[in-house]
Amino acid sequence: MEKTRTENTVKNIKAGITVQIVNKLLAFVVRTVFIRTLNSEYLGVSGLFTNILTMLSFTELGIGTAIIFSMYKPIAESDIEKIKSLMRLYKGCYTMIGIIVFLLGLLVIPFMDFIITDIPNIKENIIFIYILFLFNTSSSYFFTYKKSIITAYQMQRVIDNIDSIYYFVKSILEIVFLILTRNYIVYLLIQIISTFVENVVIAKKAEKMFPFIKEARVKKLSRKEGLNIFNNVKSLVIYKFGGVIMTGTDNILISALINVNTVGLCSNYSMIITSVRAIILSALNGVTASVGNLNAETDIQKKENVFYQMTFINFMVYSFCAISLIVLLNPFIKLWLGNDYLMSIGVAIALSVSFFIEGLRNPAYTYRTTLGLFNRGKITPYLGAISNLIFSILLCKIFGVTGIFIGTSLSQLISYSWMDPYLIHKYEFKTSVKKYFQKFLIYMLVFSLNVAICLYITSFIQDVGWMNFILKGLIVLIVPTLLNVILFRKSTEFRALMDRFIYPNINKILRR
Repeated sequence: MEKTRTENTVKNIKAGITVQIVNKLLAFVVRTVFIRTLNSEYLGVSGLFTNILTMLSFTELGIGTAIIFSMYKPIAESDIEKIKSLMRLYKGCYTMIGIIVFLLGLLVIPFMDFIITDIPNIKENIIFIYILFLFNTSSSYFFTYKKSIITAYQMQRVIDNIDSIYYFVKSILEIVFLILTRNYIVYLLIQIISTFVENVVIAKKAEKMFPFIKEARVKKLSRKEGLNIFNNVKSLVIYKFGGVIMTGTDNILISALINVNTVGLCSNYSMIITSVRAIILSALNGVTASVGNLNAETDIQKKENVFYQMTFINFMVYSFCAISLIVLLNPFIKLWLGNDYLMSIGVAIALSVSFFIEGLRNPAYTYRTTLGLFNRGKITPYLGAISNLIFSILLCKIFGVTGIFIGTSLSQLISYSWMDPYLIHKYEFKTSVKKYFQKFLIYMLVFSLNVAICLYITSFIQDVGWMNFILKGLIVLIVPTLLNVILFRKSTEFRALMDRFIYPNINKILRR
């Protein structure tokens, strides 16, 4: 089982990373054509409506995770009847979600004037554009449930491969029609059609891989099982809704407190950060199902060891990416789009720090969900959501748009960043969480030290050009890597990862 779990994880990681890199390169090309053919206010509208629909989709937030968690055990035991029952429940839930999201979306329309205080300079009807966004989001839920079984069986790479094909076709069509028509509505219609067709294809693929999900005879879950899933879903909805408020309201606040055009400028920074996050998460999502199996099968000490190794990996990966973003975001935007699309270095730093903090807490979140600790720490989402709104609004008055992103980081630190690790240590590891907090603080300090050193060294490179950009990139590659190796070379996590990943690969190379 250990070998199978590792093999599936590696395959999922390879497929996920490859797909995300290709997709994000295409997204970059599409964004470039978009900006050249339309204007930044269209970007602002897209970012704003995406945030609104993310907020409305909170009804979905707990169901997928809870039911996939419920599948781990029946899959391990090859209990097909139980899997069929869960899939039936999943289908009913997601059909209802699609309807609810659409209806909630319609209720937002009368309040659009309060959300968009400064009317954007676009020729299309803003409400019609919003309805297209709403339809694209709500319709996808009618197919989502069949993806779950592929994910639960650790076959996420199947979805990634299909996604890459359709994303490529969609991107080419967007580029061609933007150049030919310069029409935003046509651009949105291409997205809607592509999303619909891709979801149908993935659903058919799931039926082919697992034909039993099409069987008409399905046992109903017992009242106890259904109630347990319902309680998990209820807790996760509340838990994740707080996360949505923390990270999903930035564009809404920028639109309401500043203007839509600023949302468009920020969206270029956010797109780059989101692309980096997606590539990382494509690898980590490949690990999630394996962690679920690990938590269902092995001893507590091993779970704890793997948790700290995952946390260290996240620190290394996210800190390197965040430092790179802090140093390189503004130079890249200037080279890519020009001075008119630049924002202050404070925006780049605030967004990157928030990105780093979110990445550092990911392992704790993964463990919490795969361990089924859904009903614990119910105060966390309220604390995160309320603190984010308060901090963001107050700091916006002092620091402008930068303050909104600082507020997001602060709200993460005082809510999810400490509650998740506390819960898994208390209820699963049965050990003190003090060790985690010490490591978290060390990681934050080392990250800050790396940022300070890299900003100082690169400050001597003033001219903006591709050669200097590459030189800065080499600095942020070498300096943090060397410092991290020097500081952590004797740590248990560093040695364990060297033994597991680095030394075996070196031996393979030497044997060749």
